[in-house]
Amino acid sequence: MKKNRKLEKNGEYIAAIIVNLIFLYIFNNLLSWHVYFVTNALNEVLWIINLSIIVTIIGNFLMLVYHPIWFRHITKIILNVFAFAAVYFVFIVFPFNFNNAFLNWGLAVLLILAMIGIIIASLVEIVLLVTGKEKLRGN
Repeated sequence: MKKNRKLEKNGEYIAAIIVNLIFLYIFNNLLSWHVYFVTNALNEVLWIINLSIIVTIIGNFLMLVYHPIWFRHITKIILNVFAFAAVYFVFIVFPFNFNNAFLNWGLAVLLILAMIGIIIASLVEIVLLVTGKEKLRGN
């Protein structure tokens, strides 16, 4: 049972690495693809988006090769800090224009909700780290 859980976790880390490599490619090509709602302001935040994605790839690789629970919690907290920074800068710069106030407003709200979710996820990881638990419920 424990071996299956380890393989499942390894699969999650590998999938996260692959998905983030795809995101890295997509974000760095959005402007050249002339996606109608992405403005040139993306260049102002591309550095933090790239940094967050690269840190996430490295973090998932490290969790793939090093397995202690405490290490996973600390790594996830660090990844959340970078994710929050990326979402925050995207929210502040807002490199999108849908030519529709409702869609622009809706995306801004989604970015705010993402920041709130990242904060909550970080708090959960801190609690799990301090209590030494793997999950708050079951296992």
